[in-house]
Amino acid sequence: MQTTLVIKDLSVTEQLDARAMRAVRGGFVPFLPVFSAVKVDSTFNASQLIGQTQNVVNMNGNNAAFVDGIRSHVDSTQNATNNIYR
Repeated sequence: MQTTLVIKDLSVTEQLDARAMRAVRGGFVPFLPVFSAVKVDSTFNASQLIGQTQNVVNMNGNNAAFVDGIRSHVDSTQNATNNIYR
């Protein structure tokens, strides 16, 4: 497994070897609680709603008397998706 750390807001950049990378430590966080007391809630709730309405009206041959061979073809489609990526 290989990971990359990129820090872009430094005025000086330097390539670190493996030994130097092992010496890198995190920043300062004042009043950091004891790790055993820290509880992380990873609950994820999402609500999604798709409401669709489709009215298809085909009035072919209305008000036409004694007409033969009238053809009408209607293809209607409707699609919807909801995706939540976590």
